Amino acid sequence: MTKSPFMVTLLPSVDVDLGRWLMQHWDQAYDEHPHAPIFHVLALYWYGLGADDYPAVIDGAEKWAGIEKMVAHYDALADPDRRLVPDAVREKDLHDEVMALQHDFRWVMGAGTVDWAYYSFLPHKNLTWASFTTGVPWFEKLFLSFGYAIIRFLMTRALHLNAENAEKGLQAVHEGFDKVDALLADGRKFLAGDRLTLADLAFATSGAPMVLADGYGGYLPAIDKVPADMQTVMRALRARPAGAFIQRMYDAYRGQSV
Repeated sequence: MTKSPFMVTLLPSVDVDLGRWLMQHWDQAYDEHPHAPIFHVLALYWYGLGADDYPAVIDGAEKWAGIEKMVAHYDALADPDRRLVPDAVREKDLHDEVMALQHDFRWVMGAGTVDWAYYSFLPHKNLTWASFTTGVPWFEKLFLSFGYAIIRFLMTRALHLNAENAEKGLQAVHEGFDKVDALLADGRKFLAGDRLTLADLAFATSGAPMVLADGYGGYLPAIDKVPADMQTVMRALRARPAGAFIQRMYDAYRGQSV
């Protein structure tokens, strides 16, 4: 019997949620193999991949590790009207715009989300538990039940989490929201062109933890469960056009083929 492709994931990761969304959009069947933080690195090593090679889709002997490789492989297989990356020749300007936007949203704003969100969430085990342990192997969940402080320490060190970097991360998030607010000011439905592209999904997933978007696959807590200082930041972002855009993308397109 042929085994289904599977995706090795770190549940709370913004790129992982982008990977899930992409596979759904392309109608690609797969099983998710989630892992708790730190354990996901061991799982990637097991499959001959690097610590940052997630999400990783493994289909027999073939592997597509990371969003760039997933997009390069699967988007080319999709029907033309469902591709998320415009043609680099026929739509060069739009292609370049989409790729520049998705890069900024994932690698600049998304990095800011990581710095602020992990720094803010990690001290609260009750807020991260579902995101760290849902569906992971039993021994990973068992370890976290008594070794959460170890995981928190390792993540804090590996990600260089501190108050200064969290503040810089929040600034990067605000700059990303500023860019999207400006784009949306002319009444457009999508961030680039007149159809859904990788830019839209990249912004939505990279910003989702900052507004606790409904539909995000990383098991985010409800906003009334987070500390008041976090609520203040998140509610302000939710109230912006860019924040509303994130939730609209999840409501309209998550899990659907368009």
